[in-house]
Order: sequence, then C-alpha cells, then structure tokens
Amino acid sequence: MRCAQVRAHMADAQATRSSFRSAGRGLNELMSIGDESRFEELKASGLLPSPKGVALAVMQLAQDESATTVAMARTIKADPALSGRMVKAANTAQFGGRRPVASVPDAIVVLGINTVRQLALGFSLVSDYRNGKCSAFDYDRFWSRSLIKALAMQAIASRVRTTDPEETFLIGLLSDIGRLALATVYPQQYAQVLTDHGEGPPAQLIRLEQQCFVTDHKQLTAALMSDWGLPKVLIEPTLYQDEPGRSHHPSGSRGYLLVYSLHLAGVLADLCLAPEPNRRAKLPDLFVLGTRMGLDAERITAIADQTVQDWQEWGRLLEVPAHPVRSFAELSKQSAADDAAPAETADKLRVLLVEDDAATLLMLEKLLDDAGYRVFTAADGKQGLHAAMECRPHIIVVDWLMPEMDGLQFCRALRNSKIGRAVYLVMLTGVEEESRMLQAFEAGVDNYVTKPLNPRLLLAQLRAGERVVSLQTEAESDREEIQRVAAGLAMNNRRLQEAALLDPLTGIPNRRYAMDRIHQEWSAAERSARPLSCMLIDVDHFKSINDTHGHDVGDLVLRRVSEVLKHTARAPDVICRIGGEEFLVVCPDTDAAAAAQCAERLRQATGNMRIPIGNVSLQVTISIGVAARDSTMHTPESLIKAADQAVYAAKHAGRNRTMVFRPRPPEVRKGSAVSA
Repeated sequence: MRCAQVRAHMADAQATRSSFRSAGRGLNELMSIGDESRFEELKASGLLPSPKGVALAVMQLAQDESATTVAMARTIKADPALSGRMVKAANTAQFGGRRPVASVPDAIVVLGINTVRQLALGFSLVSDYRNGKCSAFDYDRFWSRSLIKALAMQAIASRVRTTDPEETFLIGLLSDIGRLALATVYPQQYAQVLTDHGEGPPAQLIRLEQQCFVTDHKQLTAALMSDWGLPKVLIEPTLYQDEPGRSHHPSGSRGYLLVYSLHLAGVLADLCLAPEPNRRAKLPDLFVLGTRMGLDAERITAIADQTVQDWQEWGRLLEVPAHPVRSFAELSKQSAADDAAPAETADKLRVLLVEDDAATLLMLEKLLDDAGYRVFTAADGKQGLHAAMECRPHIIVVDWLMPEMDGLQFCRALRNSKIGRAVYLVMLTGVEEESRMLQAFEAGVDNYVTKPLNPRLLLAQLRAGERVVSLQTEAESDREEIQRVAAGLAMNNRRLQEAALLDPLTGIPNRRYAMDRIHQEWSAAERSARPLSCMLIDVDHFKSINDTHGHDVGDLVLRRVSEVLKHTARAPDVICRIGGEEFLVVCPDTDAAAAAQCAERLRQATGNMRIPIGNVSLQVTISIGVAARDSTMHTPESLIKAADQAVYAAKHAGRNRTMVFRPRPPEVRKGSAVSA
C-alpha cells in the first residue's frame, strides 16, 4: 500500500490522531496510545516487535519481586539457545570471575536479575528482528546503534546516578524501537519515507512519518515501552532524545539528566559508527554536551572508551556487528594536536587555553570557538608561555594542576613579562578553598572557574574578562591616538624645519642651512686641524637669460644647474643656493688643490648641459671661486669672502672658468692673489 492507502486504512483511527501528532505534548497524553484503538489495531496485527516465548516469561519474572533464582533458571532452560548465551555472558570479561560458570543458576547469580532481563530482551528482539523486508532500513546499523546507546546509558548512569544502570540500559536499547516497528509493519512505505528523508534532520523524518502513517517512531516507541511495563519516567526521555532542550526539565533534575544522557548516548553511538576522520571532527561536540551534565572531558572520554569496550563484548553475545574503534583518549589527543595552530581570523578576541588533559582542551576549544573566540592552545605551562609571546592573547584560561609548570607558576611567570601584565587570567581548579584562592589571586589570577566545568559559567566569566579587555583596549587606543598625534606634530615640525632650510625653487639647502653648515664644518676643522674649502658659483649671463627668455626659463636654468651640481659633486660636498644665481659648495676635509679639481668637474659638467628652449638649445656656463681655510682666516665668513673674491676674478677674467684664492706671504701682504 502507498502512503495514501495507509492513511485511508487508518481513517477509523483519526480520533486518536491528536495524541500522536507531537512528541512534545506531555507524557500522559502520549501514553493514552496504549489504550487507543490505533495502537491496539497495530498490536493485533502481530507484526509489532515484541519479546516472545521464554524471553517474555523472563521479563515478567524479573518484575516479580517474589520470583526466585530457581524459577528464573527453570524458565531460561526452556530455551537452549538463551541458556547457552546466558552462560556465555556470565563468563565474559565484563561479568566473569575466577571460577568458570557452567550452569544457568550460577549464571543468574553472576549476572543478576536485571542483567538477565536485559539479555533476554536483547536476545529475543535481535534474534527475531535481525533482518526484515524494508529495503532502505539498515538492520545491522540499527541494532549496533541501539546496543551502543544502551551501554552508554549504563556507563553514564554509573557516574551521574540518575537511576539504576540496568534500567537505563533498557532505555537506550529500546529508545528507537518505533523505527523498527514501522519498518516491520509497513516495509515498502517506510522504505520510501527513509529514501525521501535521506540524511535530513530528525524533525524532517518525524514529519514524513506523520504524513504517511498518522504516527511516528517516537510515539510508537513510547507506546511499546509502556505496553512492556516500563515506568513513565524511563519512557519520557525517548520523546525528547533528539531535542533535549524541549523537555523543559529544570537543570540538574532527574528528568533533565535522563533526557540529556540519552541524547549524549545517541551522539556517542553516531561517533562510534562514523569513519575516524568524522569522529575526530565531531568529538568536541561530545565533550561540550557532557558539560551540560557536569561531566568533564576526562570522564566523557572514560565513558566513551568503556562503552566501546562493552560494545565489543555484547556484540559477540548478541551477534550484533561491533567493529574496532580507536580509543577516544587517543582521538582527543590527536584532535588537539591537529588544532594546535588555528587559522588566522581577524576581529576576534584571542583566547589561549593552557590545559594538559587533551580531552578537556578539545572540549574547551570547541566551546570557545562556537562562542566566537579565536582560540589558541598549549598542553602545559611552558608551551603556554611560548604561545602567549607569539599570539598575544587577550584572555588566558589555564588549569591549576599541570606537569612541569603548574598554573600558579605560569601566572607568576606571565605577570613578570611585559606582555603578560594586561592579559585577563582565568584559572580552572577543582578546589575552592579560601587559602588556595588567595594564593591564586596573589599569583596574578583575575578570576576562576571550578571543575567540573559549567559552560555557561565559564562563558560568563569570559564575558566579564571581555569588558576588562575592552576598557584596556580603549585606553591603549587613546594612548596610541595621542602618540599618533604627537608623531604627526613632530613630523610636521620636521617638515617645517626642513622647509625653512630648503630652497623652494631648486630643492637644495638654502642660505640659512649653508651658513649653519659651514660654521659646523669650521668648528670641526679647527678641532681636528683638518682642511676645509668652499666654492662660490655664479651662473654666467643669468640676467641676460632672464631678459631674453623670461623668468620661467631663468628658473628652469637654476633648477637644471642645481641638478648637475648635485649629481657631479662628491658625496661629502654640501651644495646650497644662497641667493639669485649664486651657489655655495662646502667641501669638508678638502684642500685648495682638491677643491679646484672638483670645481673644474662641476664647471665642465654644467657647460656640457643643454637646455631646449623652443627651437633652440641653450648652453649655460658657470664661474667658480675656490678658497681654502688658512691661518689668516678667523671666521667662516672670511672663507666665504675669499671665495667671493675668487669668483669675482673668474668673471672679470672672461667667465666660464675656475679661480683659486691664494693669500700673499706675510711679508708682502697688502691684498690677496687669485690664480686660475
């Protein structure tokens, strides 16, 4: 029958449709399915999964407080296959003692009545419904997943103490039995529903089931468990296992813990059945989920590894596929190592996690990454110090107890460094004694969070740290702004100073700079008794150039002459424009002969230059006067005056030449001599 035909066949059950419509309307309303005609109709078909024969009798005896071991053994012996499996179970590593178990009564004593009930139910359902006609239903995966959930629930209950571990085993094993029921009663139609669903979310599967069958696997699960006599408190978690937040139980209550335990068991089952790369990627989700139940990463890892070990044992007993799974402790270490160098992400608050337990580190990294932080990790205090120097975190979360360098030593070392003084430090500790907390605060801790970690509390502490970091960032920003303004003012002052010392037309130093520089070089020459020379350069016929070609051409000539002088002069020489067409060249550590040679290079280079003016090429020449400091000169101005006399002589001698000032001997000194 197609889905439309199924719905037509169910027309007489529409009165009960509202009680099947939503898994979130409350347990009492849903449990009415057991008394309604629809479930009775399905039950009467004889197709619904259920324990039969000896297994059913064992379950009934297990609920009878007056039942004896002898009566239970007699019932089990009626099924040779079940008897053999019970004895085999009693001799497994999980239950077996020093003496081998050879009889059913001894097996019952070793296993206990509740475990016998579990095994009987499991053996019965798995044996009778190992295969089926629903082509899209993976029967092996279904039983493997159900078994893992059962064992995970048992392992969780032994640590969280929600209820008896044997009872939680049944919750996990039967939590999806409604899916098997739909696959058994409507194999063709359910195959189409599963095909349409594909890899979609659980809520989509519920909608498709409702559309086709006027019920869904959650409602059938609750109805079957109720029919088998399980109490309501154990049935309700199956209704909310995919969306535990919808159960509205107070945090920490028994109902809350049962719902989240089943949800956690389902996530763990999916991880066990997933390929290893997928397991590593999803492992942080498991750790974060565990924190909602007060289970830290270390205990979650222990639960996962115990579940995997038990899965191998029970898989052999029930003949359910159970492939080897790598230790979750090893997976968490590898995942932490793979994520040790996070990718660059801009505009996120940087948080450094320093924690030696790989599982806890991975859980915290996932939690903070989901909260929008840019996370860095380190496995101990020494690595943490190196990481802090490299990533410059805003906040550091550090565990107290670590090998080599513990949290207190880390805090002290960090606070002694310049970059560590402004970091917000949160300490993770399992002890909240006043003396130890005082010790932590004295070491430089800003805040602390106790273990087992509460994710909401940790994130709240980090948000408090964010406010402190924000204030520090604003103060630092203001300080940087002041520094930036001060640097800008200093740069503007330097530019103004440079502008005051540069000739705006040619870009070379001006007269003011020339006079300051020649005074400096004069003082240096006096102190070290080194030679000092200078040149005065005059552009020949410059007035005629201005009058003939205009002042624009005159300015061009001055710029071109300054460029030639600058590129031809020696590196130590200082070339300045001191006014009009006059240039001064200061030549440190240079005597008259060397200065004269340099002057000749400048004159020749300038004479070889051609300046195109319209259709003509303008040639420019210069006259140069050279003077060297001697004992007759007492000031820099006297040196410049001597060079001025030499340039005057050069111009008087016909221009385009170099003349050197030569003082007369003392016995004939009434003037000075100038030579070419």
